[in-house]
Amino acid sequence: MNHEQLPGADPERENQRTTPAIYVASLADYNNGRLLGDWIDATIGADAIHEKITAILARSTEPAPEEWAIHDYEGFGNKRLSEYERIEDVAALAEGIEQHGEAFTAWVDYTGLDPEDWHHFDDAYLGEFDSLTAYAEQMIDDLGWRDEVEKYLPESLQPYVKIDAEAMAEDMRLNGEIYSVESDSGIYVFNSRI
Repeated sequence: MNHEQLPGADPERENQRTTPAIYVASLADYNNGRLLGDWIDATIGADAIHEKITAILARSTEPAPEEWAIHDYEGFGNKRLSEYERIEDVAALAEGIEQHGEAFTAWVDYTGLDPEDWHHFDDAYLGEFDSLTAYAEQMIDDLGWRDEVEKYLPESLQPYVKIDAEAMAEDMRLNGEIYSVESDSGIYVFNSRI
């Protein structure tokens, strides 16, 4: 569904990094040809989202409107939300995105973990890099392995010794130590064993 088709949509929001939000509509109104709904900031917590949904339904002119659906969403990266996604899960996902950025969404989408396991993100996330080779090069630098080469090899041999970061990264990937998910500017790298 296009944001331009929904009341309260702001086309300018599409070109900006957005706070996770959902568009919730009254199904009784929708089924009777009227669009009654609002965009809700998904970072406000499950209880507050439920209160806003109740307020949407209270504005309905239909008798006893009780059902609602998520008709659109934004700010959730590549993660797909269903019309009937649990609000508790939406709120937890939005909180993770607000706290950790889009890497969190990529990780949740890739792993398929249940919300009660989302606290493992901090241990699993290794960072955003241009490539797996760039990750391996950073790891080599962080561990001081290049310094070790200089420390233990005679100066005359040092120009001939190179740590093959590309092969190292590929081996870590093939061995299941790490995996990556594409990002807007490169890749997110995660520890597979978390």
